[in-house]
Amino acid sequence: VTEFVPRTFIARHFGSNDPLSIFKAAISGLVASTCSCGAIPMAVSLREKGASTAVALTFLLATPWSGVPQFLVLSNFLGVPNTALLMSCAVIAAFLSGLVLSYLEKHRLIEAPKSGVDHANETCVDACSDGCDVRTEHQHVGWQGRFTGVLRNAWDNFRDLGKYLVVGLLLAAALAAFVPTNVVQQYLGTTESPWSILLAVPVSAVIELCSEGFSVFAGQLYTMGASLGVVFVMLMVGVTTDLTEITVVWGKFGRRSAIAYLLVSTTMSIAVAYLINTVPQ
Repeated sequence: VTEFVPRTFIARHFGSNDPLSIFKAAISGLVASTCSCGAIPMAVSLREKGASTAVALTFLLATPWSGVPQFLVLSNFLGVPNTALLMSCAVIAAFLSGLVLSYLEKHRLIEAPKSGVDHANETCVDACSDGCDVRTEHQHVGWQGRFTGVLRNAWDNFRDLGKYLVVGLLLAAALAAFVPTNVVQQYLGTTESPWSILLAVPVSAVIELCSEGFSVFAGQLYTMGASLGVVFVMLMVGVTTDLTEITVVWGKFGRRSAIAYLLVSTTMSIAVAYLINTVPQ
């Protein structure tokens, strides 16, 4: 996407701060298939290329839990139907959060992209805090160079994926070895009240993991008796409260945007997780 999608395409399909653009951003996040680390520079690039703040943050929220790697990992723990349900709910939560952020942006309660920038002549490179960069202008780069960039970015994502999967596996193993199953079932397994979901919020907030590692950790919780809603809220909140993500959103989008992104997405994730627990499993 970052190597081949031109600025004019972004401006045409994601430039308006309206429900259709928000929906497109959520669906784009579904098919982007990247980890949360890779989603950060992509969201920054979207905004630099002309997308609104709400659209870029919607894409950022939808991307990490809607990729092929996450589906494959989660389906081993949850099964294909439950995994498909969570992926669909992730897109819905991202879309609804985007609508709220769009309202806040229209009323200037969060920062909008700076106006008056000549995007046609702008050339820049944005970098997230973990060192991954995004090319935002390609008119002087040939097709061979772009394909090389795709392969390089794919290899970098693969290395990140393996690292966080190992960390997730270690945490899952520690969970199975030291935490009794009845404790998980008692505190995180109830579906009749929202308390298990609310308890999962601070647990996920203190764990600094990429989305793939969280998939393994949350999947292990499910096998030990946690409810599906708890798994969902841990996956969503675990990424949105990630220090790297919040730091980049704060720096690239603005302080108010970062706070609104955190509060809106967390609240929406809790609400959707509660609805998931009402679905017979």
